[in-house]
Amino acid sequence: MADELPSGAEVEVRGPLGNWFVWRSEQTEPVLLVAGGSGFVPLAAMIRAHREAASRSPFHLLYSVRTPDDVWYRDHLADGDSCLDVRIVYTRQAPPGSTRAPGRLTPDDLDASAAGLQPNSPIYVCGPTGFVESAGDLLLDLGRDPATIRTERFG
Repeated sequence: MADELPSGAEVEVRGPLGNWFVWRSEQTEPVLLVAGGSGFVPLAAMIRAHREAASRSPFHLLYSVRTPDDVWYRDHLADGDSCLDVRIVYTRQAPPGSTRAPGRLTPDDLDASAAGLQPNSPIYVCGPTGFVESAGDLLLDLGRDPATIRTERFG
């Protein structure tokens, strides 16, 4: 576009068209959000929408980052929302006093975060391709219905 579009040309820009990776305010079942690193960005938008709708449906966030300094949107996680249960998994360096040693997501991590879900609860997984594939496989191994697992990947 920078090389071929003439000066003054009109351009129409549209937002994302996907209807798959979206939380809607009419959803009342508990939700599991699973993020790897910057994959938290679209999930942060869901958390904002959830709060703006004043929804009381529980949101469970399992967020995997390398170190405490790698947590995105820290303010989203620390505002005292009683409907948002946050669990952060550190893969390289955990903060002092952490009860979990650094490492990749495990079946136990996902099982603990999914404990409050219903069979039809949606699960949104976003992050780098390897992370999303691994988390998806672990969720399937835990018996989650594939139709409830929605993924968005990059990289």
